[in-house]
Amino acid sequence: MKFNNLTLLPSLSLIPTTTTSPTPNPLSTNNTLCDCYIISGPDPGYFTNYHFWDFRNIPLPNITQQPTPTPLAVYTTLLLSNTPFINDWRPQTWTKTGTTELLPISNAETNVFIAPNPDPQSHVSPSPTYLLLQTTRHADHVSTAEIEFLGWNILHCSLRVRMRLMSKDAALGPKRIRPPNRDPQDRHWGKGRRRPIRHNIVPKGACVGLFTYHSKTCESDIEILTSDPPNVIHYSNQPDYDPISDTAIPGAGSMVNLSVPWTAWSTHRLDWFPDVSRWYAGEALQAVKAYGVPREPSTLVLNLWSDGGNWTGNLRAGESVFLGVEWIEMAFNVSSAAGEPAGRGEGLTRSRDRTVRRADFRDIASDVCRARSKTLEGDILKQENIRTGDEVGCPKACYISSAQINHVHVLMSIHPHVAMLYVHVSIKSGFCRQTQFNVICQELCFN
Repeated sequence: MKFNNLTLLPSLSLIPTTTTSPTPNPLSTNNTLCDCYIISGPDPGYFTNYHFWDFRNIPLPNITQQPTPTPLAVYTTLLLSNTPFINDWRPQTWTKTGTTELLPISNAETNVFIAPNPDPQSHVSPSPTYLLLQTTRHADHVSTAEIEFLGWNILHCSLRVRMRLMSKDAALGPKRIRPPNRDPQDRHWGKGRRRPIRHNIVPKGACVGLFTYHSKTCESDIEILTSDPPNVIHYSNQPDYDPISDTAIPGAGSMVNLSVPWTAWSTHRLDWFPDVSRWYAGEALQAVKAYGVPREPSTLVLNLWSDGGNWTGNLRAGESVFLGVEWIEMAFNVSSAAGEPAGRGEGLTRSRDRTVRRADFRDIASDVCRARSKTLEGDILKQENIRTGDEVGCPKACYISSAQINHVHVLMSIHPHVAMLYVHVSIKSGFCRQTQFNVICQELCFN
């Protein structure tokens, strides 16, 4: 395994310009690409850090090189824990005991892996690979998947994940099967053939969680239940449920009907600001909350799980649900008070005593009005410049575009002396991360 660091800086083009600038030193903090990052929407953000993790073209090992093939080895997969992504995202292995009503759950790092796209020529997703999270119901427990970001000091962010829920056949493709008896007229006998690909019918009974987390009363959630219709999604700030009255807390959560179902590829976005949380699907704003906005430094969690309870529903024995992820993108600020979130290690799945429905369907207009009535007047305060201690004037602000054109990520930078600056991040596989105000891409290469 080897790594190649690819800086984005040589790929800049200035519009307009009549002179050629020398290529900056990628390790220098003087000639830098971005002083901060701003986003689309009502608030620009002024985020000082940026990461982009791309799972769409990861080299996979040859199946014959695997000494002890696993049941999924026929698909030539690669565990996330065996890639450099492990430096930022850690698959969890904690377990939770069952009750008379709930099944035990057990997270396994083998449930988080890079897999080949079974149909890369499809218009649905032309990428060769993607990240998969898997949950499977067994007779006496549920095997689940969770990844946790290793930074525990995130304080406000714009988080975007392009993902899709899938059945086993849709995620991995139907297995090759051999005909039982040789047909002399069949020249391709023994080479294997594929069962017809069925529609993406996701089994009912699993839950996807994408959320910031400090404690059970300090988090922002995006949740998808496969027992719901495929257009329904849940957004909330915690706490959103009162166990004493067994009712949802008004203004804390919303159920939203999406125009694109969660069985299709879509970008899901959470913007966490000091006084408001906003949720997007695709490029459309879906919900706005001023209640329960997290105030403490947090981490990020993405999981796929089930326990047979009222909240997730119950998978049938042998059924599996898969969550595909093409990429994760985050612009964020950090707190100087770094620390482990409360309750980490005890299992970050949602409360297991919730009712089936926590919130009513809500018109987004009512969410917006409620949030505006509680937010502070004026602009969001600019973040402190960590280099000089001054307020950020941000002469080089990179705008994070929500558009993904031909799978090329686009940043636009506004500079006082340049009309517009375009950065095309076309790294084939790996991730981009901002360090000391430099954006560096790291390509993942496997021998």
